Amino acid sequence: MSRTTEQQRVSAFRFPETRLAGHAAPARSPLAEPPMELRVTSGFQRTPEQWTVPKQLVAHCTSGRVVIDFTTAHCTRREIDLELHAGSGTVVIVVPRGWRVDLEGVRRGADATVTDRVSMPRFPGAPLIRVVGQLETGVVKARYAYRSPMEWLRRSR
Repeated sequence: MSRTTEQQRVSAFRFPETRLAGHAAPARSPLAEPPMELRVTSGFQRTPEQWTVPKQLVAHCTSGRVVIDFTTAHCTRREIDLELHAGSGTVVIVVPRGWRVDLEGVRRGADATVTDRVSMPRFPGAPLIRVVGQLETGVVKARYAYRSPMEWLRRSR
């Protein structure tokens, strides 16, 4: 009798585990995060003051100016993909010191200008921004944030 009782206890304890295993929800893959789009036909657009950096950014600038400022952004990623399409517009990428910008993937037209003023070596753990896309007659500029002369005197940063 004791043997039967022990078998019933074991099966009673295993029942919920097998039941839960059989009725568990299927594992779902995390939803792909949509890219953040900045689109200007003529005018000016800038990233918000406080924003979270997604894995992918897309900038369309027909004529005008798009400023992507990473200095006040919350970034937890090591690599960021930036896809840009610029006609005769300007795309400015502002990064904190220690970040790197890779502009090798930008295809240039005849009168296009690509300027990389980010010259410091990349800090360990700092993000790398890979820029790809096409530039017809516009300008792409990567630079650090700079301070006005008054801010420089106050040493506010």
